[in-house]
Amino acid sequence: MTVLFELLYNAWCPSYDPSRFPDYKRSDPVRAYGQFAFEEGFKLAVSLLFLSLEPERLSKIQ
Repeated sequence: MTVLFELLYNAWCPSYDPSRFPDYKRSDPVRAYGQFAFEEGFKLAVSLLFLSLEPERLSKIQ
């Protein structure tokens, strides 16, 4: 399972690039990159959630 997580991480989380973050986050790269990874994971989870809903249930939400 570790190999799978490593492959997913490398596919979804690019290398740290300070220019991608606002100035106020550049002083704490661990927190900045952690937040970035969390946001990407959250977007992926929400996308998977909506893709897994049945069309009838999804139309009720919209």
